[in-house]
Amino acid sequence: MPRLAVIAVILGALFGGCTKGTTPPSGNVAAKLVLPTADGATFDPATLSGKPTIGVFWRPGCPHCRDELPLVRKACKEKGCNAVAVQVAEDPEFGQRTLVKVAWEGISLVDDGSVRKGLGVDKVPWTLVLRPDGTAAKAYVGAQSYDTLVGAIAAAR
Repeated sequence: MPRLAVIAVILGALFGGCTKGTTPPSGNVAAKLVLPTADGATFDPATLSGKPTIGVFWRPGCPHCRDELPLVRKACKEKGCNAVAVQVAEDPEFGQRTLVKVAWEGISLVDDGSVRKGLGVDKVPWTLVLRPDGTAAKAYVGAQSYDTLVGAIAAAR
């Protein structure tokens, strides 16, 4: 096998499965996001209704998560949708410092594991694109590109 082909196979194995679409959960997913915010208040998911939402389940130590969050912020800001970061592991204070570093401007929630488990999130980043009614239009495992996020927002409208 030529050297370039071997490199392509290795890169595909390392990164190709990382960004795959997956079956989105059914029902009103937004309603399940009754979680504490970073400052300890309980988040009201009803505030998300009326426009699409990108929700990223993430952890601060994940470099792919840290790479995706600014893209989500940019896509949501430009396309007029909600941006939600749901931290699923590690210290919440570490998460907040990480969100400051990536200039996160969206909603920041902290999951104790119940929502993550209920939705079947087993890898991060795990990205959901919700319709204005709170149902999931798209779900992705692995870091997504800006173009994928924008396309998913358009599909959710």
